Amino acid sequence: MFGYVVVNTEKLTIDEKKRYKAFYCGLCKTLGTRRGIISRFTLTYDMTFLVLFLSALYKNDNIIQTQSCIIHPLKPHEYCLNEITEYAADMNVVLAYYNFLDDWADDKNVLSLGAAKLFERQYKSIEAQYPNQCTSIRKSLCELYEIEKSGELNPDVPANCFGKLMGEIFVLREDEYEEKLRAFGTSLGKFIYIMDGCMDLKSDIINERYNPMIASSSENFHDILNLLMADCIENYKKLSINQDKGLIENILYSGVWTKYEAERKKKKGVHK
Repeated sequence: MFGYVVVNTEKLTIDEKKRYKAFYCGLCKTLGTRRGIISRFTLTYDMTFLVLFLSALYKNDNIIQTQSCIIHPLKPHEYCLNEITEYAADMNVVLAYYNFLDDWADDKNVLSLGAAKLFERQYKSIEAQYPNQCTSIRKSLCELYEIEKSGELNPDVPANCFGKLMGEIFVLREDEYEEKLRAFGTSLGKFIYIMDGCMDLKSDIINERYNPMIASSSENFHDILNLLMADCIENYKKLSINQDKGLIENILYSGVWTKYEAERKKKKGVHK
C-alpha cells in the first residue's frame, strides 16, 4: 500500500537530493535509536514525506548531524532531526505493526505474526503517547478489512476509509492547522489507495485478491488518479508552506507518478 509518495530524483537539484536524503536518514536513525535497530527495516518513503511536510509547515529547528551508520559504515552522511522525526518514526512503527497483522490475517504468514509480536511492545508504548492517532488507525483498518472482505466494488468506499486513516496521521496536534492537515492527508490517502489498486490489478486478479478497481476500465485509471491528485494539491495550497517547497512539490507533482509512469512505459514496450 505504501511506497508511492516518493521523489522524482531526475528532477531534483544536487542540494535537494542531499536535503531529502538527510530527512530520510534522519528518520532511519530515529527509528533505530527510538524503537530498536530492527524497526529500521520498516522505514517508508511515505513517512519521510510526513517529516518533510510537517517540518516545513511548522518551521521546526532542525539538528543536522554528520555520521556513518550500520547500513553505510564507510561513508559519513548528514541526518536531519527534529521533534517531528520522532512522531513520524512512531507512526511508521504503528503502520508496520498493523501491516504485519494484516499479512497474518490474510495469508496466515507465520513470519508476519512473529514480526507483529516483535513490535507489539513498541506499539503499546506509542499508543499510550498518541491514543487519538492509534485509535483512529485501528478503527479505520478494521473498517477497511470489513469493506474489502465484503467485495465492495465502489472504489470510493475503501479509498475514503484509507484516506481517513492518513488524515489522522497528518494531524500532529490540535491547532489552527488541524482541519487543513486532515483534509490534505485524507486526499493523499485516497490517491495512494486507488493508485495501489491500479498498480496491483493484474496481480490481484491472478491471485484472486480483492481489488476495488476490478470493475473500472484501465483506460480511465489515469483520469481518475489525476482528479484525486488535483484534489490533494488543492488542499496542499491551502497550507502556508515555503520551506522545502521545491522538494514537496517535486513529490506531489511528479514523484507520486513515477511508479505508475514506469509501469505504463513497460507495458508500451511489451506491446511494440
